[in-house]
Amino acid sequence: ASRPNVAALVAFKQLNLVHALPMKGPLDAVFCRNVVIYFDKETQRDLFARIARLQRPGDLLFLGHSESLFKVSENYALIGKSIYRRV
Repeated sequence: ASRPNVAALVAFKQLNLVHALPMKGPLDAVFCRNVVIYFDKETQRDLFARIARLQRPGDLLFLGHSESLFKVSENYALIGKSIYRRV
C-alpha cells in the first residue's frame, strides 16, 4: 500500500491573524507558533475565540514553547507543553 503525500493532505496558509479568518473549518489542527507573543491579551483572546469556532472538540492547537492560553481562552485544555485540545 502506498502512503499519500502528507503535504497533499494539508492546507498551508499565510494569514493576517488580526483580520477575519478566510477558512470555514473544521480545522483538525492549527499550528500558530511563535506569533501570539507579539499580540496583547485582548487580541489573543479574539484570535483564539475565532480559531475555536473553526474547530470541533478534540481538534488540536499547537503553540510555541513561550506561548500559553492561560487566562486567554477556556476553549482549550493543555495536553502537552505547547499542545492544546479543543474542549
